[in-house]
Amino acid sequence: MTKEAQNFTGMRVLVTGGTQGIGQALVSAFAEAGAHVLTCGRSAPPSPLTVAADIATEEGRDALLAAVLHLDGPLDIIIHNAAIQQPLNYASGTAIGDAADKEIAVNLVAPIRLTELLLPHMRHPGGAVCFLTSVLAYRPKTSAPVYCASKAGLRSFALALRHQLAPQGIRVVEIVPPLVGTAMTGGRGRGKISPEKAARAVLAGLARGEPQIVIGKARTALLLDRWAPRLLARLMANQ
Repeated sequence: MTKEAQNFTGMRVLVTGGTQGIGQALVSAFAEAGAHVLTCGRSAPPSPLTVAADIATEEGRDALLAAVLHLDGPLDIIIHNAAIQQPLNYASGTAIGDAADKEIAVNLVAPIRLTELLLPHMRHPGGAVCFLTSVLAYRPKTSAPVYCASKAGLRSFALALRHQLAPQGIRVVEIVPPLVGTAMTGGRGRGKISPEKAARAVLAGLARGEPQIVIGKARTALLLDRWAPRLLARLMANQ
């Protein structure tokens, strides 16, 4: 039995956006490690452990909470994974409006509101609330200003939340992946890792109790952010 399986057997895990990409790989990895995994997606076929819900809406968040209340015990781990990224150009003269609102609602507002709803139903102590941020939370790229801003806001929320929840014995974990081969990253970038490899790194980091799980090439990027921030800013701007 692997170290990850020993750590996660019987745990109750919630992964948002778990019907594709990194989220789907996380659902599979936790299930293989013996966890009971609940997930959601906007167009997911409903099942006892998959909720069809748009977490950008109050109704969707309430539906997810209702599913959590049907679990046999408190949540051990929450992974806020769901996100969208759109190319938005404010210099183009094209109306942006609702597109920006949707991106902020999914990427930032939803995890903040869901955290509030779900904290009373988490294990105290021993629970973990995890947020997938991005290297773009540190240094933005030109083509996706709203996505970058939402991830920077999510990172800041996670850091503050860590201090608040520490006395309750609930860990707050930031997950920083590199470029992962998903629908979101289709047609751009090189050297992507698979969602499955990213998921394995997340489970390994959680098993070790890491407060920040930085995966693959994201480690190099964060080292550059510390020692050569101007260089990283130039490299990331046109990603």
